[in-house]
Amino acid sequence: MKPQLKWLRWPTRLAFSIILGIAALGLWQWFSSEVRTIDSDILGEARTVRIFNPDAKGPIFYTLDGQTKRNSLAPAIAFSIASVLQGESLPRLVAIHSGTTRDIDFRPFQSTPTYWRPEISGRAKDFDSFLIRELMPVVEVDSDKNTRRFLLGHSLSGLYALDLASRRPGLFAGVFTFAPTFSHDTSIAKRLATACHPHTKIYTSWGLESSRDTLVFVTAAKLWKASKDCKHDNLLISRHYASPHQTIMLTGQIHAAVAMYR
Repeated sequence: MKPQLKWLRWPTRLAFSIILGIAALGLWQWFSSEVRTIDSDILGEARTVRIFNPDAKGPIFYTLDGQTKRNSLAPAIAFSIASVLQGESLPRLVAIHSGTTRDIDFRPFQSTPTYWRPEISGRAKDFDSFLIRELMPVVEVDSDKNTRRFLLGHSLSGLYALDLASRRPGLFAGVFTFAPTFSHDTSIAKRLATACHPHTKIYTSWGLESSRDTLVFVTAAKLWKASKDCKHDNLLISRHYASPHQTIMLTGQIHAAVAMYR
């Protein structure tokens, strides 16, 4: 007698339909996206961005890791689905290409790395100016003044995103970071509290990291949570034990998309 597996048919069909729907959404978003080049006087070079849902009127997400399809398309899908499920307008997602320049874009001129990290000078404040004075006016030229903006960063750009939030509190409605490498600049632990703002959600996650990097992250997170300035509902720190450094963006973005509306 054949086993009765009819009960599996509808769950299988539902899962298959969801996968097809996400794939179709991804294809539509990729081919409807726009690539723009910003001739930056501040950085002294041209920078490229890809904008998903360019005509959308919803919130705007700036992702600092947009140099690959995976790093740009995944958050566009995740935050689009989250917005639709919450009855919000589709978001615009601005994927900033930073593949060969991230080491200098996202590091401060002076940093305090742990003993196993080399000390490398960067131009983070110049990148601040590029982002705020050159890129945002282009992207937000037709946006309402109440449009919310969010910032996403992974690894070194996650460290930069939190550092920028500490320098410009309240600039973003949310700052989402995935495995930010605090070990590149341990001095940020003293500045994290200034990133907290009543109108800014801060989400950060880390996963399967080395014991040394995890120790630095845990130490920074403890100082962060202990700060009187961060004692509100806008701070979320999570651990994704099964996600290694290279893939935590995928699990983190899904969690962050949910956290945005909590």
